[in-house]
Amino acid sequence: MLSRILGGCLAAALTLLPATGAGQATQSAGAPRRVPVTVATVERLPVPGAPFVLVRRTNAAPRDVILLPAGADAKLLSEVVQALLVGRQAGGDTAAAPATLRVRPQRGRTSQRPVLPWAQRVLNDLRRAEARPVEGVGSVPAVEIWLPAQTRRGPRR
Repeated sequence: MLSRILGGCLAAALTLLPATGAGQATQSAGAPRRVPVTVATVERLPVPGAPFVLVRRTNAAPRDVILLPAGADAKLLSEVVQALLVGRQAGGDTAAAPATLRVRPQRGRTSQRPVLPWAQRVLNDLRRAEARPVEGVGSVPAVEIWLPAQTRRGPRR
């Protein structure tokens, strides 16, 4: 399942657009809607000991916010994006209920998660970004990315 998610993600070739949303392609009536994700770096994560924090909101923009420590690398960004894609596949591209997720590294994992080929480019853009207000976070360096729309799966049988 994860390989299908990643394949779709890579095939869709993540589009980086300015934080203002300028340049976002218009969607036809039947096309899946892509929901932006704000990626921001913070001096200190709100959850001590977490490698990153993923915030999904229903009542504030931006809806999905990835908080990374300033020293984040492409491997860490790839891991949080993959966690978000799995969450979006299970619960939809927009959250039905607010949630804050932190993922601890898995012990005993025998295979490495792939590093997304565009992750370093996003981090480079993030390091050059001006601080801007992100609701609930403060004024921080941030960029927006668009991930492929995820299909919500029905209940397992």
